[in-house]
Amino acid sequence: MQLKNCSWCGKVFAHAGDNVCPACRKQEDEDFDRVYDYLKKERAATIDEVHEETGVEKSRIIKFIRQGRFIAEDGKRFDIFVECENCGDPIREGRYCDKCAKTLQQEIEAQTGKEQPRSVRKKKGGRMYTADLREKDKDK
Repeated sequence: MQLKNCSWCGKVFAHAGDNVCPACRKQEDEDFDRVYDYLKKERAATIDEVHEETGVEKSRIIKFIRQGRFIAEDGKRFDIFVECENCGDPIREGRYCDKCAKTLQQEIEAQTGKEQPRSVRKKKGGRMYTADLREKDKDK
């Protein structure tokens, strides 16, 4: 385990896969419960309304939405939205709407090419041949 500074309060803690210390994690869980309970009563509340009624910081509410954590007990999502970081359309989770995510994916594929790098291409038999490549490189 390594030491790390909490991304929320700045205190040093033993890092175990999370960016926040145990105290901030507990506070975050309590904040989530307050927001979730409020949304069960007011399914179509805005971020500002939730902030005013619960006292939870807007940035934390936005984080919860982007993580896709607001699913009601009936399996449906609450009607609380954030903006797509690219076009500004309302979305219920993540950073980008479906249209922008697809466009970004296509741009990435166009820039990198759809072909996989030589080191991970497979032969017809389904086996990787990186060892064969190493042998050929040694011969050169």
